[in-house]
Amino acid sequence: MDLSVSAQSWVNLFFLWLGFGIVVGMTAQVCLPSGEPKGVFGILVIGVSASCFGPLAISFLLKPEPFNPISPVGFVVSVLVALVFLLLYRFVLILLKKKSP
Repeated sequence: MDLSVSAQSWVNLFFLWLGFGIVVGMTAQVCLPSGEPKGVFGILVIGVSASCFGPLAISFLLKPEPFNPISPVGFVVSVLVALVFLLLYRFVLILLKKKSP
């Protein structure tokens, strides 16, 4: 199947962000091990969401000159946001366990 140049660019961009998100999620899991969320899908959701929200937060809070989110600075910020997401996830799990009989 042949794709147009524009479609190939979008597919490449999708896989680039997907891979970056997986690396961010795996790094956060290594820094804060617990086994939750379980599986590749959990790591993917945490990593991709953090790799989107991290650079977005930097852009809004610090208003730096435009930077590439897939860079060392973007990676560090994304891992920090992923760690916050993991801590929030654990906190919600603890609250839900306390409420259940």
